[in-house]
Amino acid sequence: MNQVTKNLLRKNFNEWAIFSIINNTKINDKNVLGWKIIAGQKVTVEVIFHIIRKFRGEVIVRANGPKNKELLGNLATGSQKINFYLPEDMVLFQTEVKQIEPNGDVRVKLPKLFAQVDRRRDFRLFLGEGLKVQIDFQKFDHSQQQYQQKFNKDLFDISAGGSAFIISRSEKAFFRVNDLIKDINIRIEGREIKVNAVIMNILDVEPNKQNQLNYKGKKVCLRFLNLDATNKKFLEDFIFRYMDIDVVI
Repeated sequence: MNQVTKNLLRKNFNEWAIFSIINNTKINDKNVLGWKIIAGQKVTVEVIFHIIRKFRGEVIVRANGPKNKELLGNLATGSQKINFYLPEDMVLFQTEVKQIEPNGDVRVKLPKLFAQVDRRRDFRLFLGEGLKVQIDFQKFDHSQQQYQQKFNKDLFDISAGGSAFIISRSEKAFFRVNDLIKDINIRIEGREIKVNAVIMNILDVEPNKQNQLNYKGKKVCLRFLNLDATNKKFLEDFIFRYMDIDVVI
């Protein structure tokens, strides 16, 4: 897993801010993902912050359901540290494992810092090396004859807010900034997501190892317009699973 994120993350060392965001997550029953890199792969588990002991500086982490209990134990066993991601607040932190309780709960230290993604931006996953997300759609060109063509493309990158793909020079006649593309079908891990999008930018792309192009192309950058909450969460979870973000915390 060597995907690279260019998202800006702000580190926060303030004790009150750290406690506040963890306590708010507990009180409001927000989703939490525990995770760890095992054999080069990111393994995640759904958990909750069950108890916070501020004066002891610790949190009791509980698996979210029986299916996750064994997985949480596996992530914590023999580990000095474990990572957590708070999707709704886009917060990540790493902390020390203190003890695994007999009932399967895991006692961890309150972290000394967390990293938070700029709220104006989404995590962006750069695709390639066997990780594919494909789209198809139909679009008219800008000629007087209004020729229509069907496009099937591998995405260059994707976020919960938009995506990008590469076109050839001959295909450029079909794409302009501010064009609306309707009924885009995104195919991702056996799931199909229907969405409309607007073209935000069209950029020149030089051939390199990442895009594996043999020629100069154009990158069409899209912003999704009508992605519902369920599919947005699916994309966020997919992107998080494959992003290489262990270096930021």
